[in-house]
Amino acid sequence: MGDERCDGRRKMENPAQTHPKPHRFPALTVPHFRLYAATALLSMAADNIEHVIAYWVIWQLTHSPFWLGYAVVAHWLPFTLFSFYSGSLADRLDCRWLIQISQSLFIVSSFGWGFLYLTGQLQIWHMAVLLVIHGIAGLIFSPSSVLIIHEMVGADKLISAVSLNAILRPLSATIGPAIGGLLMGMVGPGWGFIANIFMYLPMSVSIMFYPYRGATAGKRSKSEWSFVLEGFQVVRQNSMIVALLVVVAASSLLLGNAFQALLPAFAQQLGVSSTGYSILLSANGLGAILGGFLLGWAGSTKLRPVMVTAGALAWSLLLMFFAVSTIYSISLILLCMLGAMQITFVSMSQSIVQAWAPQAVRGRVIGVYNFAAQGLRAPSGLFMGTLATIIGPAAALLFLAGIIGLVILGVSAAIRSLWELEMKKESFPSAEATVAVPGS
Repeated sequence: MGDERCDGRRKMENPAQTHPKPHRFPALTVPHFRLYAATALLSMAADNIEHVIAYWVIWQLTHSPFWLGYAVVAHWLPFTLFSFYSGSLADRLDCRWLIQISQSLFIVSSFGWGFLYLTGQLQIWHMAVLLVIHGIAGLIFSPSSVLIIHEMVGADKLISAVSLNAILRPLSATIGPAIGGLLMGMVGPGWGFIANIFMYLPMSVSIMFYPYRGATAGKRSKSEWSFVLEGFQVVRQNSMIVALLVVVAASSLLLGNAFQALLPAFAQQLGVSSTGYSILLSANGLGAILGGFLLGWAGSTKLRPVMVTAGALAWSLLLMFFAVSTIYSISLILLCMLGAMQITFVSMSQSIVQAWAPQAVRGRVIGVYNFAAQGLRAPSGLFMGTLATIIGPAAALLFLAGIIGLVILGVSAAIRSLWELEMKKESFPSAEATVAVPGS
């Protein structure tokens, strides 16, 4: 009896032993997620290396903002046409197999660029085809990786995993341009593409040994179109999610990341070389990394839609400042801030949508989000490329960023519930929240 009282006193005297401090990023306690994060970082870095070298090659061959804009169209066109279907595939098929297919297509794209450049056969239509192949690879990878991550970490660690995965993208966007610029300087664009192939191999091999498949819906018992439409029906049930998709869709449709494709033109305007161009890209990625860590540090359970609109509005304002900047150092600072703001509103919107998606239709809901966030980027390249050709890159960026800001202000004013949610300090439902699945 005395021993029991003594044990009780020891527990009360040292409460840290009974209530250990929670891990800041609990997803990292899952061994398979740590392996996934490491290999995904390499694959994403390879993705960015290919973009950096490809955009530079396109600019050197054409010296045309129009073709840089067209490169964005060709790359994102698969997301425009097939985002919904890719989510349906992720719900039904083994996501490990889909991820392997995506990595194989990335390898085909890098090899095609390298081979055609080294042999002197690279033409505009080759570039368009290779960019589409690269886009298809990303289209297949996106919903499959979301589902397999969710199965790896579970609902209780989902927000942590989403935050970490969000950090991987800008981290790779920092590493990729640096490596891409180094490869262009050391071995040239052609061999740079070939060397890039090896960055995709670790994920291609390791994914085979994961004990997860991601897919949850199994074989469908209805038509393909009805199966896909369930994702729309779930999204339609929540007006705040619809509002967030409008914000994401506006930024994606009008600009997306087309301004990054035009960074070679801005680099020339600022009077810097290929190295300076790579540093511009890296600055944007560095800001996103810092923003991602701050987002994770601030807390991962309170998902407020108003943070999405605020971050998106700040992003559009910073874009306008960048458009008129003529000083290289100031442009670097602005790009760093742009990266931080972009990851804030993109990560928060993705977390909210993913947290609300029921397990049985999660892939299809992510497909709807991917269409808004990525599928609408194809027209953005057309808008940006055409406007930049007519009025110049700086004026085009200033004009489109201004329109995005007006749309965001309109959404913020029209959707009163977003502001009421913040004023009442209410948390958005956690990852465990459920929504009725149509037809279930």
